[in-house]
Amino acid sequence: MKRVRIFFAAMAAAVLLFTSGLPAMAAFDRGALDGIILLYAGAPNADGEMTYLRGTGFFVGTEGENPQYIVTNCHVMEDFILAGKSLGGGVLRVVFDKGDEAEAYLVDYDAEKDLALLKLEAPTDKRSALLLRAPEEEMLGDEVYAVGYPLAADVTIQAVTSYSKSDATVTTGSISRLLTESGTGRKLIQTDAALSGGNSGGPLTDSTGAVLGVNTAGSNLDQNLFYAVSVEELLPMLQRNNIAYAMAEESGGLSVALLAAGGAAVVVLVVVVILLSRRGKKKKAEADRQAAAQQPVKEPSPVLRSAAPQHGNLVVQLHRQPVQLGRDSATCRLVYQDGTPGVSSRHCQVYYDAGEGVFVVTDLHSTYGTFLAGGKRIAPEAPEKLPPKSAIYLGEVQNTVYLDVE
Repeated sequence: MKRVRIFFAAMAAAVLLFTSGLPAMAAFDRGALDGIILLYAGAPNADGEMTYLRGTGFFVGTEGENPQYIVTNCHVMEDFILAGKSLGGGVLRVVFDKGDEAEAYLVDYDAEKDLALLKLEAPTDKRSALLLRAPEEEMLGDEVYAVGYPLAADVTIQAVTSYSKSDATVTTGSISRLLTESGTGRKLIQTDAALSGGNSGGPLTDSTGAVLGVNTAGSNLDQNLFYAVSVEELLPMLQRNNIAYAMAEESGGLSVALLAAGGAAVVVLVVVVILLSRRGKKKKAEADRQAAAQQPVKEPSPVLRSAAPQHGNLVVQLHRQPVQLGRDSATCRLVYQDGTPGVSSRHCQVYYDAGEGVFVVTDLHSTYGTFLAGGKRIAPEAPEKLPPKSAIYLGEVQNTVYLDVE
């Protein structure tokens, strides 16, 4: 019996040594916020009045050194470029914090790839360069994070905002496909991490904070499909402009010490299994019961399911952030066609409270009202908590939306 206890202690120590070197389970790396920036590109319109397009960018450069170069989408710079850049009266600025801005300069752009490179007059210590990582097929299903300054977030709630890195919005999703765009050959990442106006040009990162792509657009046909330009398209642009960048290490690499510890754990585990096999069926059944109890519990996946004929049973997944429903495609995740009876531009908002296990529905002062399935109208700006398998409708019954957890 004493020998068995010694073996168990040895196994526990070896396994602890092995697992202590492994990376933590996927979670957003807040270090990515140190590399993003809010951009304003302005240009005069036909009447000579200045109009501004807002977007997001992120810094690239040598790891550990103050960065100077910024990556964003070309379409964020479009009006600035068409106006003749600064010579045509255009303005290009980055915002570090409230009252802290700097002029930026356009270095290079590729309209077909929807990528642009900017630079500051001098390197800055107010942000850090982000690491880059080329996406691979093995990442399908991996969790990713879209980081930026979406306009929808500021329209929904009028917060005290400085547009510093702490004011950035992070949306979560997963990689559903890596594809090559027909006609252009552009490499894209398809994801369900929600994007809206202002997110353009921001980074799509993995759980370590490494940039996999540049957020660029959403689908007009499916509110769950969003796209980022792969880092593979960015690298040639950086190289031809002699701009330094740093790549993230492959996540699958293990150190020699860690492999040795793993080998020791395996050896000890084999010995323990042999000993345990001699202790009878009763002990084996108990071990099986404990192993089953330790199996991870699948987290609930809250969804909205539209019964409106125009949506064809469309399902919208909720990823920790509230989503809006209405006719405004710039701010809403579940978008209704213009002219849909009973539906306002920004009609209502829904999010899932995982702590209480309920959906929270808020009417956004819609014209025709948001109703529960029984016909009760929800008071504007008065959150209504509903259990899964509930239903609401926007203005009219044909605009019913089911709330459920799959």
